[in-house]
Amino acid sequence: MTSCLLCRGSKFRPFIREGEWQYLRCLDCSLIFLDPQPSKGFLHNHYQDYLPADDWGIESWHKLMAQVFAKSAGLIQNEIPVPGRLLDIGCGYGFFLEEMARRGWQVEGIEISATGLNYAREKLGLNVSKNPLPRPDWQDNCYDVITLFYVIEHLQNPLVVLREVHRLLRVGGLLLLRWPHTAPIARMFRPWAKRMKLYQAPSHLFDFSPVTIYKILDQLDFHKIRTTVCGWTKPANKGALLAAWLFGSFGEQLARVTRDRLLLPGVSKTTLARS
Repeated sequence: MTSCLLCRGSKFRPFIREGEWQYLRCLDCSLIFLDPQPSKGFLHNHYQDYLPADDWGIESWHKLMAQVFAKSAGLIQNEIPVPGRLLDIGCGYGFFLEEMARRGWQVEGIEISATGLNYAREKLGLNVSKNPLPRPDWQDNCYDVITLFYVIEHLQNPLVVLREVHRLLRVGGLLLLRWPHTAPIARMFRPWAKRMKLYQAPSHLFDFSPVTIYKILDQLDFHKIRTTVCGWTKPANKGALLAAWLFGSFGEQLARVTRDRLLLPGVSKTTLARS
């Protein structure tokens, strides 16, 4: 990458290394990114094995995300009380789509992993496409809500995808992004970064902050942009589960009490924006 995706800056500093993979931080806007990035073909093949295919792994994934999905559904319905049409990009096995369908929404998904795609179609009977955005064959303003759970950090060009999301949303439609805020943890545990694999390199191509997320969405003409802390994942490992609960619950309470003015660094964030 010769220039920053967000600000087009050209001054960078090494941020962290995971094995052979190097992450840089833009000195102008602080966006963190993997450089060089793997090819499109490499990433497509890489994500075919990203999701577990065995029953235990699928159930663990379901439990991991269940609370996040339920609380995110609540956020959406607070914003748009009447069920409409929803697209989940990178929908995995389709568990969030299943949640929203139970609430009366017309749901569709996109998933490039054959494991997730087949499960969503065959086990849950969902309408899921394998073709990623952009989709010029799809008409403008056709969705009320578009969601991306832990997807934006995996995209080679998030601006292209989010620009397409803006086109597909109806005027006043809602975007929901769930994304990891890894940099504060990476700074704290830098000496152990290679062993911890916080970025799962080369899976995470970018690391965002509330500021860089805001700048991207504002640049693409989204408005009413709000970032908060909404729920936490539930890992199978007991130690990881305890940490997720401690930091997730505290982060959620802090965001609520301060009306999102104070967001605990390092915990996953949820951003809402209107088209």
